[in-house]
Amino acid sequence: MRWISILGWILLAGLWLASVVFVLGVLWYQGPASVFLRIAALVAWLAISGGCAVWYLRWRDARAWLAYIVPFGVLLLWFLSIAPRNDRDWSPEMAHTLDYQRQGDQIVLSNVRNFNWTGPKRADERWETRHYDLGQLRGVDVLSLYWMGRSIAHTYFSFVWADGQALSLSVEIRKEKGEGYSPIGGFFKAYELAILAGDERDFYGWRVFYPAEDIELFHTRATPDEARKLLLEMLDGANKLARAPTYYNTLTDNCTTEAWMLTAALGAGRPMDRRMLISGYLPELLYELKILDNSRSLDELRTASHILPRAKSALDHGLEGPAFSAAIREGTPALAH
Repeated sequence: MRWISILGWILLAGLWLASVVFVLGVLWYQGPASVFLRIAALVAWLAISGGCAVWYLRWRDARAWLAYIVPFGVLLLWFLSIAPRNDRDWSPEMAHTLDYQRQGDQIVLSNVRNFNWTGPKRADERWETRHYDLGQLRGVDVLSLYWMGRSIAHTYFSFVWADGQALSLSVEIRKEKGEGYSPIGGFFKAYELAILAGDERDFYGWRVFYPAEDIELFHTRATPDEARKLLLEMLDGANKLARAPTYYNTLTDNCTTEAWMLTAALGAGRPMDRRMLISGYLPELLYELKILDNSRSLDELRTASHILPRAKSALDHGLEGPAFSAAIREGTPALAH
């Protein structure tokens, strides 16, 4: 009985601590715009939760739990009621939502981003309508952008057509003006989810302004039919977000969702592997699943996969469109058949 009592106290303390931390996150990411008011709200919540805990521990008075549960319940209901929106003051590169229409094999994409970046935060803004023939789609490449060491990467897909055109798709947060990314904020409805489509010169050429970053490009074994399945699934997702926005979630709705789309389209299911979350190691998992070329070692593939030097050279020579896409793939091993 003594051990049961101890376990009960541990469980109770764990639930209390988790609820306190949860509310602190809600107040910080969803509280007043003023930092001073947010800090005041955090202090007030710590005073309430700590006071209720002391009240109960000292006098074993069950009313202490009621005094805690009522404000916690109100804050929880308020948090659950916060709805995602498409009408915020978005950062320019997130200003428009991707949308597409299809008639047979012909698809029309609206709001494809094709910025000409002149600095890390300066660009000539251009949003385009593009037409593609699904019958000419040849395959899909997967790219890993390393922006925080070798463990953390962002995933892009590039869909390549017979004429050399390439379209990049990315699942990410939809940032507001002046907003940065926090993985913790992703648990507290801090960001809406976005599926962006863009020109490779925009998406990858932009990164030359961040010299500490790296991008690796890998060809996948996706057949034209598998690439088509993946593309249409992502475009359908973009259409849904344009009409019914949803929140980004650090665990459930993020660029990992994109990687699962790839593995499912190529018949590998949705593997529950830590490398789906620690996304810097995603190429290793895709290699083991034989989604990447297994006729060479992964080290060989990675040696030839670094595209930022080639992207910089292509930009210096004024290349764009299919010429830019061909340039960044120069030297990347072709798939063995």
